[in-house]
Amino acid sequence: MQKKALHRFTKLLIDFMFYSGILVCVFVPVIIFKLIPSTFIAENIRLHFTVVLMLSGIAALYILWILRCIFKTLLNTSPFTLKNVDALRKMAVAAFVISTLYIIKCLFWFTLGTGIIVIIFAIAGLFSLVLADVFKQAVQYKEENDLTV
Repeated sequence: MQKKALHRFTKLLIDFMFYSGILVCVFVPVIIFKLIPSTFIAENIRLHFTVVLMLSGIAALYILWILRCIFKTLLNTSPFTLKNVDALRKMAVAAFVISTLYIIKCLFWFTLGTGIIVIIFAIAGLFSLVLADVFKQAVQYKEENDLTV
């Protein structure tokens, strides 16, 4: 019972992050061009910065969408399905896209935070690929077990 409550809380947290992420993505251009003064961001990189933030925000929303789908299977059925294996692989691709975007950002505006983001999302992508392989093995064992019973 307590496990289900934790799963539901986590799903609500992911839902909150997803919907608030949509709002943030919508308002990124307004924030960058209207609210942040040019003393913080140079005019010549403002557009590049906005594009990187928008694209990485969309990729992050895609990751959250996939997590929502995975949590639906966790709450309703068994999580060890080929659908979740594919979802984890897609999540890895999105994490690598974010990492690549921030590598590109380093070319025109390097910060320590950008380097950390690159490392974190590269590790998250690798972790998702490993987890996808673990799930694939679990699906195979589950199918073998279902056939023997």
